[in-house]
Amino acid sequence: MTGVLPPTSETHVADAAQQASPAQLYASQASATPVLTGAVKVKAGEVLYFAIQKPEAAALRYADLPQAWARTEAARQKLASRVRVQTPDPYINTLGGALSIAADAIWQDPAYLHGAIAWRMPLNGWRGAYTASPLGWHDRAQTHFRAYAKSQLTSPEVGPLVMDTALHLARHQEKLGTAVFSSGYISRNPGGDLRPHHYDMNLVYIDALLRHLRWTGDLTMARELWPVLERHLAWEKRNFDKDNDGLYDAYAAIWASDALQYSGGAVTHSSAYNYWANKLAAKLAPRVGQNPQPYRQEAAKIHQALNARLWMPTQGWYAEYQDALGLKQLHPAAGLWTVYHALDSEVPDAFQAYQALRYVDANIPHIPVRATGLPDEGYHLLSTTNWQPYDWSINNVAMAEVLHTTLANWQAGRTEEAFKLWKSALLESMYLGSSPGNIQQVSFYDAHRGELYRDFADPIGVTARTLLEGLFGIVPDALGAF
Repeated sequence: MTGVLPPTSETHVADAAQQASPAQLYASQASATPVLTGAVKVKAGEVLYFAIQKPEAAALRYADLPQAWARTEAARQKLASRVRVQTPDPYINTLGGALSIAADAIWQDPAYLHGAIAWRMPLNGWRGAYTASPLGWHDRAQTHFRAYAKSQLTSPEVGPLVMDTALHLARHQEKLGTAVFSSGYISRNPGGDLRPHHYDMNLVYIDALLRHLRWTGDLTMARELWPVLERHLAWEKRNFDKDNDGLYDAYAAIWASDALQYSGGAVTHSSAYNYWANKLAAKLAPRVGQNPQPYRQEAAKIHQALNARLWMPTQGWYAEYQDALGLKQLHPAAGLWTVYHALDSEVPDAFQAYQALRYVDANIPHIPVRATGLPDEGYHLLSTTNWQPYDWSINNVAMAEVLHTTLANWQAGRTEEAFKLWKSALLESMYLGSSPGNIQQVSFYDAHRGELYRDFADPIGVTARTLLEGLFGIVPDALGAF
């Protein structure tokens, strides 16, 4: 059967009903939200079709549906087979199709979205754009990065610091021309839509851009977007390391930012992002005709400061942050993001990396993943912190956070721990959740929200990275070939 949802006219509904065969259709009265229902007698082995179309589309007749179905199914199979995973583990081998479909679902030219269904809106930051390069969608990556390059402010060079008093000074006033919304800031919408937004999407956008260049070695694109990188690094320094000590404040810069702030303190995860960006800029600079020395010096300053002030040698991990005022105390209860960003940004040496991950083993809650029929082989998830009280964004069971921690384990050479945690996350989301094959945002085990969102961009991007860089150990460094 076929059902076409028309605009407001009874005539359109009646026309749709006349086209439909072999169903008996019943149309509602004319309204702004018309309804079409139908009933059909089915026979064993009989193939029936139905189509749901937008009103402005040319209506399909029932006789057209077999061919339309065949074309659609061929397209689905081609997309689902883009990534094929072959391992001895049947639970892992289904990932290719699910990841291919999910990665395509968060793409809407010219940019990656925040989610495939919930929060279906473009974002330059968070980790969705990581998806493109590991899965070979380099054209999409280029389109995404270029679209957001147009949305970077180039003036004013500096602006006044204006906190939002209506929000009790918790964030900067969202007004173009102020300190945060000055040259270097990248807006959340692509294509030159210059509007302020309360997140610092710059850090993750630049990180994804640099990782894309490591996949491709595309120096033409590197030269083209070098001014974007240059303005970004100057913007970060100007706004978030005002005392020039090499340690950066974090202003709503990661997924957990909704309830997370550091009041001007020195933060591990944002400093690690800036270390890696400056380190890569120094490596890239001579290949695009620029001076690497300022970036090399800034990277060295950040690295020295991280290890001198935020590394806690007695405990054996990086502090979450150091207070800016008063006693300037270290906050030792690090979140997952503090650990995995430090490793992903290549801050610690091999032994420090091992120690930091042992902190996760010993201090971050482990949540068993068990189900009827699933052998209990120690599958588990992690909460993002051990903080209390429990609150949204600062103590969750979030798939992207767990997966990024698996990447840190792989990067540190802890392959068994990495794989067990990685498989646990996939089992819980793809097999034990309410949506088969889903790459979710938040787990069933999350006490605040429970299972949340279908095919969310953050975990999709990290799934792509962990599959290639973690499970198969394919770590890109095409820039090193030049």
